[in-house]
Amino acid sequence: MKSKSILALGMTACVIATGCSTASVPEATETELTRPEMALEETESVENTNDDHEKESDSTMTDASQYVSSIENSNIDPALYLDYSAGIEAGVYKWILSEDENYYILAALDEKGEPIEAIQKAINVGANNQESIDLAGGDKKGDGAGQRQGGGGQNQGGMPGGMMEMMNRGTVYQGVYINSNITNTEYQTMAIYVPKDYMKTDSDGNVTGINHEAKIGNYTADTAPVVYLNEMGGWRSSSPKAADTSFLDEGMIYVSAGGRSRDAVDENGNITGKSPTQMVDLKSGLIELRANTDVIPGDMTKIISTGTSGGGQMSSILGASGNMAVYYPYMYEAGVLGVTKNADGNYSSVFDDSVYAAQLYCPIADLENADIAYAWWWVNLADKGGIYNGSITDFEKRLQELEAEAFVEYINGLNLRDSKGNALTLTGLREGSYYDAILQNISDALNAAVTNGDINPDEAYKNYSDWLTKNDDETWQVTDLDGFMIGTGLVNKRNKAIPGFDTMDKSAEGDAFGTDTDQVVHFSKSVAQILSDNYEELSSLKGFDKEAVDDYIDEVLNSEKSALIEEQTNLLNATEILLANNGHNAANFAHYWRDRSGTADQHTSFSVGYNILLAAQLRGATVDYHLVWDMQHGNNEGTSTGTMIDWIKEICS
Repeated sequence: MKSKSILALGMTACVIATGCSTASVPEATETELTRPEMALEETESVENTNDDHEKESDSTMTDASQYVSSIENSNIDPALYLDYSAGIEAGVYKWILSEDENYYILAALDEKGEPIEAIQKAINVGANNQESIDLAGGDKKGDGAGQRQGGGGQNQGGMPGGMMEMMNRGTVYQGVYINSNITNTEYQTMAIYVPKDYMKTDSDGNVTGINHEAKIGNYTADTAPVVYLNEMGGWRSSSPKAADTSFLDEGMIYVSAGGRSRDAVDENGNITGKSPTQMVDLKSGLIELRANTDVIPGDMTKIISTGTSGGGQMSSILGASGNMAVYYPYMYEAGVLGVTKNADGNYSSVFDDSVYAAQLYCPIADLENADIAYAWWWVNLADKGGIYNGSITDFEKRLQELEAEAFVEYINGLNLRDSKGNALTLTGLREGSYYDAILQNISDALNAAVTNGDINPDEAYKNYSDWLTKNDDETWQVTDLDGFMIGTGLVNKRNKAIPGFDTMDKSAEGDAFGTDTDQVVHFSKSVAQILSDNYEELSSLKGFDKEAVDDYIDEVLNSEKSALIEEQTNLLNATEILLANNGHNAANFAHYWRDRSGTADQHTSFSVGYNILLAAQLRGATVDYHLVWDMQHGNNEGTSTGTMIDWIKEICS
């Protein structure tokens, strides 16, 4: 095959990889970058290993050319496509100046040497199959879940804030490959955007190298942080998108990362995106950035991952799972640079796949427990409008109650603590220090919005005395979760069934798990255990479907694939990895974490993101958690609680 044919012809010339999601793989070995796994005491804060890790990262930025020959699973030439300097020299990649002449894009070229234009696909923001934004038509449900990551005004309906601007940011080109066993060209690439001043050019305008003397704002070509965006909203595959130029204007490097997920199939219909493929591809991109610093400017010790919804979940895993050897067998199968299978059958990696910081927007995370978290949120509201699709059966109502009770037990089992070391627990559905912390988080969001001039509660909410009080110092305090949901109108916007993430009819995220021949499976162990433990009671209620319930229980708890499904969810659960609760323990986790979820998020309980940051804080990370008042499911965070750009400036100063 000619060197450029895969770029020009897509997947028609590729040998399809089978992946290893269903295979039994030998034990992986830790890269020399990582530290021995740490035993996490229930109440003790564990020091992050990343102070030393930064120095180690510097030593791993070795040119890709040293490792391309060791890749054993490839259907493209890794020496040409994973070594970007070689690809540029051979004419398969080229730096293309943007239409506004403000930044460069590292783009793939066709057989004629012309940059290959890519189709910018819909941006997924929700958790269900139908929830996506059509770039040409705006928000189907009026959720206001915008693309813009850097802040700016909120827009709660119609065309999301920043979306029109995104549509006018010029041509999107196919980017560079991230690994070499290719099943989906559109997902196994990333688009790299670099401010124009950081690159040297010849008299014809061709890029000849990095201008190390250039400075933009607070940064130089060598110190610029790298924003690493994934678009796996709805747990769907991420294809590179246009640049958010607000980051480039600040002198940062911007990467729109591709990655396969639950909707990925090859041209023959083979499923290619089962867990943990999401991490395989996103970690591949991180490795490629660090292996190609001879052509890509930026400080590769300062990579900040970010994503929204399911993308926020993936950002959290990148933050929690740096250099964990458990992912290496999967990365080896995907043809990732520097990942090898050793003579003893174990696996190792020479490159750093951690991130410096993780930004999460309304993360659809902790999927095996997401339903019990959502049930706890809505449990008391079934008779007050908090139902899905206009009805609720006796079976669903009782199941939701049992799920909410299970959430109480789950929270108490996590041994979470606040920043002062106080235990966060629930003594009932609406009692305990954890519940009080949730109310305080909501109150803080409202007070921030009031201070910012975004809202006047006296005018916005009438008869609020049953859920909101005004303090003597003119601040506001939310006093009741159910009253808050009713008083703000959130009660009428429920987005999930019972259960809603692992639905009885398998209509949600279940296609992310199971073998590569399974279209969809059940995966929520917490829900399956509730169904099993309360089978006799639930079977007597109207709405109980014996066949569906039996299938749910058997698939998650008793089938031959149960262990596989459990491991697949474990590998995509940042909370449990950070707390070392699921057989895996974080090695090099992110220094810094930031979560911005909205108080009007009807897609997921924002307690999920709170738990992730509490877990990171227990490990010694610096966290910045804040709800955004009246923000729905998205990243239109406005300015009341700061912006992502300001946060990056602070943590990279």
